[in-house]
Amino acid sequence: MNKNKSSPRAGETATATSQKPILPKARYHPSIKCNKPGDAVLPQTSNTLETGPKRRSKAREVPPLQPGSQCGDTSRQVDKGPVSRVQTKTSPKPPQKSVRKETSDSELNSNKGPPSPEQVPLGVDIVLDRHVIEQVEVLTRGQRENQDWFSWRKNRITASLAHQIAHCRLVNGKSTTPPSSYLAAITGDRRHVQTRAMSWGINMESKVIHKYQKLKTLALGRPVMVRDCGLFIDAQRPWLAASPDGILVDSRTGEWLLGLEVKCPYKHRHSSVEEACRSDRAFCLEIVEGDDQNPREIPVYRLKTSHQYFTQIQCQLAVTGLHSADLVVYTTKETAIVPVTFDPDLWEETVSKLEMFYRSAVLPKLREKAAAWTPEQ
Repeated sequence: MNKNKSSPRAGETATATSQKPILPKARYHPSIKCNKPGDAVLPQTSNTLETGPKRRSKAREVPPLQPGSQCGDTSRQVDKGPVSRVQTKTSPKPPQKSVRKETSDSELNSNKGPPSPEQVPLGVDIVLDRHVIEQVEVLTRGQRENQDWFSWRKNRITASLAHQIAHCRLVNGKSTTPPSSYLAAITGDRRHVQTRAMSWGINMESKVIHKYQKLKTLALGRPVMVRDCGLFIDAQRPWLAASPDGILVDSRTGEWLLGLEVKCPYKHRHSSVEEACRSDRAFCLEIVEGDDQNPREIPVYRLKTSHQYFTQIQCQLAVTGLHSADLVVYTTKETAIVPVTFDPDLWEETVSKLEMFYRSAVLPKLREKAAAWTPEQ
């Protein structure tokens, strides 16, 4: 953040208007190619991303699009109790060949270290170098246990806030005042509070990831592992970032397969996932009912596209360049693995609103804080 005094440029502060705001056109992660409806989604080849506000970046290679339908895919990978029962999905289309692989620590450390968070500009027209993005991701691994993670998240819109911001009154033309709590969460001015529900999720996360890794190895028929990851910064939007709970990779080749997000609902910790779906209308999952001719012995779950977890995972996929992720919902009675696929239409609408919020609310706030800062004599 620039500590020199500066005044907001015209058009960047929130102004009263009776008309619905014009949203900026979405710009996708360089590894995501959005085709017309009905077209196949193909990975693009990779090189590097260059810094500078006007230099166009080359796309990097991405892992395969997982077989299955579009967003909100249903799940047939469920573990109930001590007995693991895993069913894999089938698709008439073969999976694409994976092209993205792990970057070794020696490769990342071969050049100078990453800049400090204050040295990276946060304007809406900045493009970051790919090497810097990879260095920051490694530097911030450990996430909440790593102070660097907090430092690099500061002043950025992150995936966990994406749903709330995209649905706030400001970006939908119903207010001219940004929510102060959202601004405080972005700028790091909000006091961190860890609730009992948050503690439950944190304490169970490693156990759930270990179980998920075993289930996916059985389901895929090859050894896979969940790689720890830090903060991914969007290459074309350095003000946007995401921290998945892990990346599923092929143990032998290092290829990236899926993103991973783990949820351990405290409210339903002693219930099964099926019971939570049937008793709680606000629950993140819904059951895909079978018909009379094809009854299902194992329930099939789907992530509600209207839920905040769906928006969160869409942001993670867009920032990392992955096309699919697994949402793992854990209770003491059941573990459900629900696949989620990138939805380019929803993301285009969402990221336009996020950019509008950042431009009209966050940047003016940062300039206001910079103007109020007085260096010591």
